[in-house]
Amino acid sequence: MEKRDVVVYSEDYKKLVDATALKDKYYEIDERVEEICKEAFKGCDKLEEIVMPKKLKKIDSEAFQGCSSLTKLTLPDSVARIDGLAFCGCSGLTELTLPNSVKSIGDGAFADCSGLEKITVESGNSRYDSRDNCNSIIDKKTNTLIAGCKNSVIPNSVARIDGLAFCGCSGLTELTLPNSVKSIGDGAFADCSGLEKITVESGNSCYDSRDNCNSIIETETNTLIAGCKNSVIPNSVTSIGDSAFEGCTGLTELTLPKSVTSIGDSAFYGCTGLTELTLSNSVKSIGDGAFAYCSGLTKLTLPNILINIWESAFHICIYNHRTTKTNQKYPSV
Repeated sequence: MEKRDVVVYSEDYKKLVDATALKDKYYEIDERVEEICKEAFKGCDKLEEIVMPKKLKKIDSEAFQGCSSLTKLTLPDSVARIDGLAFCGCSGLTELTLPNSVKSIGDGAFADCSGLEKITVESGNSRYDSRDNCNSIIDKKTNTLIAGCKNSVIPNSVARIDGLAFCGCSGLTELTLPNSVKSIGDGAFADCSGLEKITVESGNSCYDSRDNCNSIIETETNTLIAGCKNSVIPNSVTSIGDSAFEGCTGLTELTLPKSVTSIGDSAFYGCTGLTELTLSNSVKSIGDGAFAYCSGLTKLTLPNILINIWESAFHICIYNHRTTKTNQKYPSV
């Protein structure tokens, strides 16, 4: 390993290994580098502009995670692979252009890039596109939308929304799910705190937004998988899915109908606006972290009997719970 100032390179300079001590606003990577290693720039929150070498082929997972001040990024037309969470939390980025060379993008590579307004895939890319000026990255082979932004419009050719595709997209205010979408990954719309309106087109065979509920419901299972601060949960819903309301800080009131029997993992994680919560006796299962970090919660009424409750279901919550009879030892938080 060779250390140049505060940046560590491999001996042959083909890998940039570690730059986490970097405090500069501007940095130009050595022209010999072909790979930026895992977590190399992670947490460099002073970095505003990075110049990447023309020989760069791979950006490893979490390489630039948390570089929140990064505003200028040009990916060279040599990069073939961008691993998961590579640019997660780069909230200062407003534009992203994916070059023709990129053939692989990992899960959540651009998650929590809340400032993104424009996403373009160069027209010669054989793997990905941004069809119909949709401001998104779509996998051509599977018609999977893997990254979106606050100005994205989901085309009526997309079959799947990938997990974390819109995660942290706090500027997204309206969402229309077209008829073509048949699959939605976990946390696809988590932390979209600005969402006010959700609509599923009426011809969709897998999902619906019945009763103008401002939510996405999986029709076959009656599971609500994505909601917003204006959601009204219909009486026909039986489950709240994993991460359905995660990070929905504008949610201040919650009425769960008696039809709901289970609440998934992280379902209401980080809903800091919630102050009171009453769960009816129909609820039998509360998942891991379901109400974790609901820091505004001061009053909680639990069902008489819970068959399954994870120890961390109410992690970092301040509340006074009231119960009548129970066969479940509730966790202390």
